[in-house]
Amino acid sequence: MIQRVKVVPESTWTSAKPWCPHPEHWHSTDPQSTEIEVSELVMGFIRALQPDYVIETGSCLGQTSQAIGLALYANGHGRLDTLEPAADRAEVTRARCTELPVTVHEVASLDFLPAQRVDFAWLDSRFELRIPEFMRYRDWMEPGAIVGFHDTAPHHAESWGEMIDAVDGLRSIRLRTPRGVTFAEVTA
Repeated sequence: MIQRVKVVPESTWTSAKPWCPHPEHWHSTDPQSTEIEVSELVMGFIRALQPDYVIETGSCLGQTSQAIGLALYANGHGRLDTLEPAADRAEVTRARCTELPVTVHEVASLDFLPAQRVDFAWLDSRFELRIPEFMRYRDWMEPGAIVGFHDTAPHHAESWGEMIDAVDGLRSIRLRTPRGVTFAEVTA
């Protein structure tokens, strides 16, 4: 099944701010999905890092799930468990990820148990769950694992950066995308 979605400048949903003065340089399909360029960046991480096991929280409509799945497929190994408690969104994600190494679980992120050591995690569920999600999955991550936190721009929550920086055992970098993205390496 071919899904046709309208891609528009991110400035449709995110206004210019000092954090990111040109949101029109990014693109998105809706106000909740990850910016397309950020999904492609996550895909690049997966291609470059060659993880065996990836977890994603909040698959929404499956754009980043599909990008991760395509990267894992191109790598020739690895798999993604993506978590989406909303049945309608989980079904859209399943359709997008057909024949990719992706399993969509209709489960709350804090109730899921990883199948193995987590090499890469993309946390993009509800804002208030992202740090608890990291803490939930941390025991399955060894030093060197990478975690991406979406929606970390100051307009989402001024304290996001401080909250992530306050987590022991993470070394992070925040990128000035319209919605904000932070990537962190597990160090301990």
